[in-house]
Amino acid sequence: MAPAARRRAAAVWTFATCALLLAAVLAPQARADIGDADPALRPWVRPAAAAPRVGPPDPVAWERALRPADRLGPPPLRPADRALLMALRGAQWSEALTHLKAGAAVNARDEQGGRPLVLAAAAGQDELVRLLLGRGAEIDRVGEGGFTPLGAAAFQGRLGTVRLLLRAGADAAAFSSSGQTALHLAASAGRTDVVQAMLRYGVSAELLNRVRESAIDVAAAADQQEVMALLIEAGVDLSKAGRR
Repeated sequence: MAPAARRRAAAVWTFATCALLLAAVLAPQARADIGDADPALRPWVRPAAAAPRVGPPDPVAWERALRPADRLGPPPLRPADRALLMALRGAQWSEALTHLKAGAAVNARDEQGGRPLVLAAAAGQDELVRLLLGRGAEIDRVGEGGFTPLGAAAFQGRLGTVRLLLRAGADAAAFSSSGQTALHLAASAGRTDVVQAMLRYGVSAELLNRVRESAIDVAAAADQQEVMALLIEAGVDLSKAGRR
């Protein structure tokens, strides 16, 4: 074969090969277009491949994949929820009642860990406490300062609120973030009337905190002598002083 003929044959072969490759690449799209236009051809149309995601991963999805749900932090606050928490922090009790009655979330939590029931209990606002409990507030959930609602009320000496929470079913053995129960917190703060009320309600004077100290141990460490005398009168076994 002459050189010119061989060159023409090679060019034809190269063109044919490129055409076949191009047809193979474009065929799925062509079939899809035909299938979309002609319902009779749809059974033979290849499903279109999902487009790959471009860009960085979704940050929330990535965070949820790496960390347990309870460590993700509080969900974004709605304006009504933030207004409720701000009113509670600002001792604007009537405004807080208005926000609650308007539908603010009773278990909302802000960036400082504040929760409505803990804030209301710490302030001794029994009307708010009743309303929050009636609307489903979590009675033993830790909030502001690491306190449970009962612990916050006991530490601040809110006797009426302590009685209200105990009657509502608060767990007297629940720990604050520091590992203290409400009885320990009242004892360390010298809240004699609260300690006495809790003992009369049936809370054990021998109740232990997370490091296995009783209320008289923390009262002694805080030099709360009236509380110590009250606990001794309640029958604390002094032979068990110190960590159990």
